[in-house]
Parts: sequence; structure tokens; C-alpha cells
Amino acid sequence: MPMQDPDAALLAVFRHTAIPNAAKTLKEGRPIYDDMEVCEIRFPGRRDWQAFPATDFSHWALDPHTGGQIKVTYAERFARQYQQFKSHAAQTKSGTPLTHAPFLTEARRAELRAQNIFTVEALATLDGQDLKNLGTGGRELKNAAEDYITEAKASAPNLQMQAELEALKARNQVLEDDMATVKKAQASAAAEFDEMTEDQLRDYIKSHSGHAPQGQLTRKTLLRMALDARPNKAA
Repeated sequence: MPMQDPDAALLAVFRHTAIPNAAKTLKEGRPIYDDMEVCEIRFPGRRDWQAFPATDFSHWALDPHTGGQIKVTYAERFARQYQQFKSHAAQTKSGTPLTHAPFLTEARRAELRAQNIFTVEALATLDGQDLKNLGTGGRELKNAAEDYITEAKASAPNLQMQAELEALKARNQVLEDDMATVKKAQASAAAEFDEMTEDQLRDYIKSHSGHAPQGQLTRKTLLRMALDARPNKAA
């Protein structure tokens, strides 16, 4: 009896999803998303599901020509479903999704998506018959998209500077927190020597470092040497 394909019981659905592109967003001064093809795998009798990039590694398979192992992507694993998706799915591009355009109403966004316009950039580049297809107010929408892109681009340097300042502030805060932690640890360690006399400090230093302090040293110096000699000073 032939072995049943375990994938036969799975429901594999391919779709487009928008992934934020932080580098492009910072450069352009407006939200930029990259289009990604993903494969959603649903299991019969279960509510949960998993999603993977379509071109990600799924599993190893035996190459019938070489006999070696080859990597199989989710698009290859569910080739029939992927081909159906590619032949029917609307193709979108990298850019700013219409949901981030403040000059559009939700109704207008729905109308544009129905005409395969998914990004502000696509709207801004419309011309000729494609622009006429938008109907009344189409030219104003195109102009608004162009203005939005131009203004966002002009504000990009300020956004980049703000991002750099915030990153610097975050690094400084980490350094301050680390310094505070070190000082607290040092204060806690020094407390154990508060009741010691200077002679006891000298004995402690000698027993833990192997070298007796030489000369007339202040208590402050002896405390520092005792801290340095602590066995757990690196902890």
C-alpha cells in the first residue's frame, strides 16, 4: 500500500503581507513596507496555524538526479497552491501602504485597491488612461500623493537626526545604569570593611593578595586595596 502524503491533509494558502522596512522608512521619512509572499499552513481539526515566508527552507529532500540532499522551500513543497496564487494574486510592490496616507478616506482606499493600487507611490505615478480611470478627483489624489512623498522626503533628515539622538540617549542611559550598578556593588562591598581597623585591613589585604601593604597608607587607600583583593571582585 503506497505511503500517504502527509501534506495532503494540510491546507496551504499563499498570500502577500507587508513587512516594515526600517532603513527605507528612516531614509524616506514616511512608512515604507516591503511586500513578502508567505505561506499559511492550517491543520485539520485544529484552530492554530503557522505562517512562513514562501521562499524559506521547509525541509530536505532527495534529489532524484544526483541522489544528494536538496533544500525545499514552502513554495516548492506546495507547488500547486503556489502556482495558483501566482496566477491569480494581485502583485503589490514595496512602498507606503494606502492606510498611511492621511489624505485618503477609507472609502477611497477601498476604491484604489479595487483598481490594484496599493501604495502611495503607485498612486503618485498614475498617468494617462490609468489616471482617468480614477474618475472625478483623480488628478487631485495623484497630486496629494506627490505632495505627501515630497514633504516626507524633506522631513527625512530631521527624522534621521531624531532617531540618532534617541539611539544616543538610549546608549547613555545604559551606561548610566551600568555605572549606578557598579557604584552600588562597590558600596555594598565596602560596607563589610567599615568595622575593620587599619591593621585588620592590612591583614586582610595580605591574606587575600599575598602582599602586605607597604608604607604609611591612608584608610581610603587601604579600603581600595581591600576591595581589589576581594576574591569575588570580578563577579
